[in-house]
Amino acid sequence: MQLSNQKLLLLCAVLSWSCLGDMPHENPLDPQSPAFVSTGVLRGQVTTFYQPYRGIRGITLELSPGNMSTLTDTTGAFTLRNIPEGDYVLYARHKNYASDSVQVTVAQEASARLTFQLDALPKITSVIGRTFHVSNVPPEENVDFALFEARVEDPDGRADIAKVWMQIEGSARADTLRETSQAGLYDLKVFGTDFPNRSLHHLLGRRLRFMVSDRLGHQSDTEEVILFRIIDPPPETISPKERALADSTKPRLIWQPLPRTFAFSYSVRVEKIVGGIPSLVWERLAIADSLSSLRVDRALTRGEHRWTVAAVDEFGNTSTSSPAAFVVK
Repeated sequence: MQLSNQKLLLLCAVLSWSCLGDMPHENPLDPQSPAFVSTGVLRGQVTTFYQPYRGIRGITLELSPGNMSTLTDTTGAFTLRNIPEGDYVLYARHKNYASDSVQVTVAQEASARLTFQLDALPKITSVIGRTFHVSNVPPEENVDFALFEARVEDPDGRADIAKVWMQIEGSARADTLRETSQAGLYDLKVFGTDFPNRSLHHLLGRRLRFMVSDRLGHQSDTEEVILFRIIDPPPETISPKERALADSTKPRLIWQPLPRTFAFSYSVRVEKIVGGIPSLVWERLAIADSLSSLRVDRALTRGEHRWTVAAVDEFGNTSTSSPAAFVVK
């Protein structure tokens, strides 16, 4: 009886296996299913281009073809799972970094590890452009120049900044800005004599674009900058001048005011001349545009002096009078 039971169990097992073998394989995880897709995994890390190779957070990894993507974590690590086997291009992208890509083959139940080293893009964060008109400066009768200052950043460090320059609309000319002693600040001075008709007015209204590149040649630029004002003619000194004797040790300085067609203020400087060399002894800034005279509020020492008056608008554009000499007894 026991032997018969064993034969019966064996027969049922054979029949069950036979029945299972004839069942449809519809589960996509079943290797015998027509819907089965073999997949693999991509892992990796995105770091800075230069040592110490810090992980970069928030980099987008996109797989093509397909629509799979992910972001790196705080260590720069990423993982893409359930990727059908095949050949792909994996892109690493971020607005502050130069994009990179790599071709990769995904194999069934295999894990590939990749590393990206991205170059941070240099960036110009601000540009200031101001014009200056200075009257009667030897050997030129008048001097016009524009001063541009650009703030530049690069997450890879200042040493990665290769060049900062300005391009002028409609011109092949490119002027290089120099690095100043102040970290991240570059400047450029261009003179009216450098342009057609020897006039800075050539720049007025033209679009100026500032560019920066790093050691790998990656570039970025700014929004266009436009110069729109040169204060010309400048204010004129009236009294004292031509080495006249000052009315006191605290002389009253009088100038011809400018038409008040735009917002501006005056500034006045007094210098003492010793051995032909001027040195600043008194200055007043932000004088109301309604004034045309001002008394020096500190006694000047005996000797030869000179003074200038300048008009300065809200953007820093400046126009300075010819210096006027006077004597204090």
